[in-house]
Amino acid sequence: MTMHCFRINRIGVWVIVLIIAACSPMHLPYKLRKAPPTTKLTASEQIAGEIMAYLMEVVLGKAGPMPMRQEWATRGSDLPLDFALVKERMFGPVPLRAELMVLDTNILGLSQVLYHYDRRLNLFKGTGEHDSLYPCAELMAIRLLLIHKQMRGETVGMAALVRKQALFTPGSPAPLPADLAEMNLTDGEFDFLKEVLQSEPALLQYMQHPFLVSTLKRIGVAQQDTFSLLADQMANYRQVSSTTPTGKKSPVTIAILPSMNALFEATNGDVVPSPEYRQLVDELKQDILIGLQRSGRQRGPAAERLAEPAFITPYRPMVIHPQNAGRVIENVCPKADFVVIVLGKNVYRAMQIDPDNDIFPHEKRIYLDVSDIRYQQIDNEIEIIADAVLPMLTAAISNPTI
Repeated sequence: MTMHCFRINRIGVWVIVLIIAACSPMHLPYKLRKAPPTTKLTASEQIAGEIMAYLMEVVLGKAGPMPMRQEWATRGSDLPLDFALVKERMFGPVPLRAELMVLDTNILGLSQVLYHYDRRLNLFKGTGEHDSLYPCAELMAIRLLLIHKQMRGETVGMAALVRKQALFTPGSPAPLPADLAEMNLTDGEFDFLKEVLQSEPALLQYMQHPFLVSTLKRIGVAQQDTFSLLADQMANYRQVSSTTPTGKKSPVTIAILPSMNALFEATNGDVVPSPEYRQLVDELKQDILIGLQRSGRQRGPAAERLAEPAFITPYRPMVIHPQNAGRVIENVCPKADFVVIVLGKNVYRAMQIDPDNDIFPHEKRIYLDVSDIRYQQIDNEIEIIADAVLPMLTAAISNPTI
């Protein structure tokens, strides 16, 4: 069963894992290695920023499964802006963490993909052999500040914050009232944010990421200005659109797009598809071709003359979910006749996928979990793809100009 049909049995497993992790020995926050200031995001960090933008949208209650949104939109809103308190909650036992964040097993798959591309964003900051289940304290502190602003209907002046980033460095002078007004921060909010950014300087660079700025503006916690409008223009995947179909010339093209997928090797900042991912895509193509042949035979002798579809397979992970799928497809593969979106393990659980609106037959796309592909649990989905593609291949026989 794939992501558009909920796997109830997996939820129990995640809960057990969550409890076990909570009872495990924890690293002390002040023994963690602090990351050096980041002047420019690497390719791996660029992808992490794209994923962070969607995760932040989820943990502010603006995306993800509907039943969890209200909890995320309010959790922690009664806590003061105190970074020491945030660290105490994040490094403390489960009941303390639950005051600050929702213990939402739906985001675990998404979080693991985020840590894959930048382990500094994990609670252990990449210092342990294994990552924690939880985001770093600094990321949760940023969320707490934005929750406070969101509850009051206020926005942050991201352009001013970036322009005046020197104010957040150690030993910098106190901001002037005009500085605070431009950033739309109170004295207390500024002091809190300064402490957070000094604890993890890389977050200041992430706060300039076009996907993050655009997302925060769209959900109403960042001011709309020239800076955020420019971020809107830059937050796209047009650079991936040079991908051309592979295989024989065909009247039908199927795009296989990786979304929030950790099966890419992130080494020294570069990102390349792993051999496992390449093999997975090759197997998926074969499964689709076999499914088309099988379904075609059932439709009569004419199907023997059907051409095989061509494939578009960009080897760069993206962030694709029901709310932005149409825009991304328009950027990357506007001429694709059908799109298969390959999600990382359990990432679908951090989405609200409506089978009556978001997938075929209502849209010419479908979402697949890498685990389902790997373990050959996609028979129903292959039939769906065949149902979508075969009529187009058949039409190409009767009308060669298509």
